Amino acid sequence: MNLSEFAIEFLEGTLIAVEEDKISQEDSITNDILEYSIDSGEVIAHELCHYKVRGMKINAWNYDEENEAIDLFVTIFKSEQRLTKVSDKDIEDAFLKAENFFWSAREGKLSTKIDESDLTVFDLVQIIEQSKNDVKNVRIFVLTNGQASELKIPAAREENGLYIDFQLWDIERVYLQYLIRSDKQKIEINFLNDYNLKLKCLKMDKVSDNVDVYLIIIPGKILASIYEKYRQGLLEKNVRTFLQFKAKVNKGIRETIKNEPDMFLAYNNGISTTAERIDVEFEGNIPYITRIENWQVVNGGQTTASIFATSTEKEIDLSKVFVQTKISVIKKKDEMLNIIPNISRYANTQTIIKESDFSSNNDYHIAIENFSRTEWTPTKTGGKATNKWFYERARGQYLDEKSKKTGKDLKIFDKEYPKKHKFNKTELAKYEISWIQKPFEVSKGAEYNFKFFTKEFSIQIRKVDKIYYHELIAKAILFKEIDMIVAKRKLGGYKANMVTYILSWISYKTNKNLNLEDIWENQTINESLNSLIEQMIDVVWKHINNPSKEGMNIGEWCKKSECWFNLKDTNIDVESILKQITIDIDANKVNGNVTQEFTIHEMKIIEEASKIKAELWFGISKWAKLNNLYSPFDRKLSYNLGILASRGYNLTIKQSKNALRIYNSAITDGFKL
Repeated sequence: MNLSEFAIEFLEGTLIAVEEDKISQEDSITNDILEYSIDSGEVIAHELCHYKVRGMKINAWNYDEENEAIDLFVTIFKSEQRLTKVSDKDIEDAFLKAENFFWSAREGKLSTKIDESDLTVFDLVQIIEQSKNDVKNVRIFVLTNGQASELKIPAAREENGLYIDFQLWDIERVYLQYLIRSDKQKIEINFLNDYNLKLKCLKMDKVSDNVDVYLIIIPGKILASIYEKYRQGLLEKNVRTFLQFKAKVNKGIRETIKNEPDMFLAYNNGISTTAERIDVEFEGNIPYITRIENWQVVNGGQTTASIFATSTEKEIDLSKVFVQTKISVIKKKDEMLNIIPNISRYANTQTIIKESDFSSNNDYHIAIENFSRTEWTPTKTGGKATNKWFYERARGQYLDEKSKKTGKDLKIFDKEYPKKHKFNKTELAKYEISWIQKPFEVSKGAEYNFKFFTKEFSIQIRKVDKIYYHELIAKAILFKEIDMIVAKRKLGGYKANMVTYILSWISYKTNKNLNLEDIWENQTINESLNSLIEQMIDVVWKHINNPSKEGMNIGEWCKKSECWFNLKDTNIDVESILKQITIDIDANKVNGNVTQEFTIHEMKIIEEASKIKAELWFGISKWAKLNNLYSPFDRKLSYNLGILASRGYNLTIKQSKNALRIYNSAITDGFKL
């Protein structure tokens, strides 16, 4: 697929989202370009907004409190069904409009001009104004599905104590990211052809049967040029991180390049990289590297990006900057996926990349991914299943897989894995942390919440089996349904906070006994649960808009545990619908803590019933429902017995007798798992 074809297909893809998500074409283009940008690691997250007046425009934004940064996004939408050029003037104007917005908000000129009902913009203006003593970095992005010239990107600069950077994501850059992610364009550096240079190297003999290791010194100017071309495609795929001048190491790099470039090699630790193959030439007995294939930086992303960013400033000379570089060449291609993450893990013990960034490779996430590739969703008719959910364990997997398909295979993929069924690590963390009733953690942002999930939730996690996977997808469905119901209310903002608080409140009010298997079986929520969500929206909306401290920003209020504790016991009528949305688990059987006296005969009945596995009970429940067998009571009891078995709860004698009665009837009537 060439650039022109990609541009047309990209636009067509956004039109589908317009229909499904009921959003504008400009919003859809914004979302889709940012999906690639987030995949590349350039951007953490974004929130759509709409502000356009003379001389100002904003389409989306993100505030990263942890890293003292604000991102602003402006979109130039092209509706033509072809590859379209964007004029230099349009690019210049877009950057200027976003910058005008930022300075006006920072100086307090917009707070009285923004309608408070337009909450996403009002919130942004408040954040910019109130965080002016904290924010150190501002990045302005122009996004377009047209083709633009990079010559009109303003140079990064410092102003009023801020570092301001400018980025352009046009269709050509999106296309390059598509090629890199789909392995249609590997990163190949030909030093002789591209830079008229050979790099003297030192090879360590017989280091390992798995890798060959080389040491080189690379000129900073060439490293900056390579990064400019490939950006964060140069960084190892599973360990991409948000890079800008936010850490001391970055500021130190920049100051060294500006003031003591000849000392850079002495001061900097260098970078660690991997490669699939290298070409070496000898002059006499001295080896020189002339070409590197599939080059990836696994440690030193901050160094690499900082050298490039500094090189864009005026009067910066990289001629005296050199970087020591280790290259690990993986001998066995089929071992690359195992070896490279380990090199990343152990090389990154002293940088900004933390253990949570590597968690995509742990057993939990791998298990979820495996289930998502094999577990078909139930159909209402009982016919052949056609859909699965797609868990994106590492960034960009969905785009990777999709980009490898063409024609009929692409249509099959889209049907098998609908885009609305895709979810990633940070979304999974939202579902689970909301479910354990910590919406204030979710409200702190996707990246923060994922780190919290990795650190805290792993302690609570039970074995990842089919039942757990079904319940996880049920939580995903519930989360997405709440999101859609809230969106239809058009409240004007704080949708993300509303969704996590409502899901947490449902979990709390049902004592975590919501009938998740019913949601999995139907792939949607029932009318009773929908009704409860509608009731909760009004209460939660009123609550979050009345912070405990007058004048407090709503977004900041939602991050406080006090916000949740003040909400959870608020009175709301749920008793009338609890039976329609929960499973029946009595308190006296939850942990088996109640001492009961049983006869030997009763103990044998309980023991025999307890041996029946959860998968079998769920199978009986589904089979009986499809074939209209047994009473509704028995069908529901079969499901509840599956829940009890999956959670290790003890059975009462009454439950055990009913369990054996239903089990024996099912076997007699021809049930087979």
